Amino acid sequence: MHKLKITIPLLALVIGAGQTIAAVSPDEAARLGNELTPVGAERAGNSDGTIPAWSGGMTTPPPGYVSGGPRIDPFADESPLFTITAENYQQYAERLTTGQIALFERYPDFRMPIYPTHRTAAAPQFIYDFTKENATRTLLIENGSGVTKAYGGYPFPIPQNGFEVLWNHNLRWFGRGSQKNYINLTVYPNGQTTVGQGEMWESYPYHNPAGTLESFEGDIWHLMLQYSLPVRRKGEVILLRDPLNSAISPRQAWQYIPGQRRVRRAPTISHDTPNAQFAGQATYDDAFMFNGTPDRYNIKLIGKKEIYIPYNNNGMLLEAQKGLDSIMEIATPHFPDPDLARWELHRVWVIEAQLKEGARHVYHKRTFYVDEDSWAIAATDIYDGRDNLWRIGFSNFLNAYDVPVTAIRSYWHTDLQNGAYAFNEVDLEPVRYYEGEDDNFYTPAQVRKMSRR
Repeated sequence: MHKLKITIPLLALVIGAGQTIAAVSPDEAARLGNELTPVGAERAGNSDGTIPAWSGGMTTPPPGYVSGGPRIDPFADESPLFTITAENYQQYAERLTTGQIALFERYPDFRMPIYPTHRTAAAPQFIYDFTKENATRTLLIENGSGVTKAYGGYPFPIPQNGFEVLWNHNLRWFGRGSQKNYINLTVYPNGQTTVGQGEMWESYPYHNPAGTLESFEGDIWHLMLQYSLPVRRKGEVILLRDPLNSAISPRQAWQYIPGQRRVRRAPTISHDTPNAQFAGQATYDDAFMFNGTPDRYNIKLIGKKEIYIPYNNNGMLLEAQKGLDSIMEIATPHFPDPDLARWELHRVWVIEAQLKEGARHVYHKRTFYVDEDSWAIAATDIYDGRDNLWRIGFSNFLNAYDVPVTAIRSYWHTDLQNGAYAFNEVDLEPVRYYEGEDDNFYTPAQVRKMSRR
């Protein structure tokens, strides 16, 4: 077994029944924007210079970018510093996840081209301002399953436990709203694929710069999704409304299935319900590496670690936007084409989610590797009920410098038991970031209207 070499902070805690963790003090919060970045990452680089200091992120588009067009790769001229392969991975094991090591040991053709590290993650000033306010007021409730007194920014920029790290991922800066036209695939070991396609609208009321904690009505995320592929799902519509305190008020979900010709409540679109798009290869809470309430898990903060994660992946994402044929070429067996990947060394928070006694979920344990600069989960190791490594997931990070946001745009989960993988949200065209649709768009009435298209 390969053990992680990790720095363990003093406050690596698990939230127990009835335990409450207070917000940090004003003196502690004063570190934000100083030795810490405005969202809580270490501003300084690492000791050997392979991770640079954060200097504000990337907030200016590179030369050649046209507003609304493809987000060109600002680092297209770079070459890999080196490539990690099945032959040499042991030299780099301290900076690899358990899942990456498993891929090298299982698949000799897996490789990781390592590029120079660029800490491009950035957010608008209002996110930084709200984050500093949250630092001294936001609290966990319901044993870590919910959050209170949070608005607008990251809730726990100086996290004290694993739940707080995960809530930073759930409430990370996505942009105000977005519209996406994407492909998802299930890729089998023999190279065969099944293809889905959807158009998705998302809005994030939590990130409205004109709002306040007092005026916030409680929903953090609204989603409307309409499928066009496969043919059996054409016209299906899904609506989700996620509240901040899902432990108290659970996710609201509706679904229109053409064969049933009616809009119905869909409470099972959450947790470990298999996502029908992937023939059992992914659960609904696999989306974005994790989404929804962590109410079925105890979450332990392991510490921080320097590892190689996907970052600044505009090159692969641009290749996918050439069309479906190009996406099919990227979707090689076992994992996406490694020659199009870009891996960089970054610091991550490592947290471990262990299924609570008496709770139900097909995943018994999950390890998440959370990028310190964006608070997005970059990688995950997933274990079955026998504590065997089962699935391995990675995010591709889009550098949307025009917003600015570092966004998860496509992610994949490889199943070590059957060799297949789910490859989700591969954009056919540039994501449109805008203020998002208003609240009336995310209603069952709108689902009915879309079902008549």
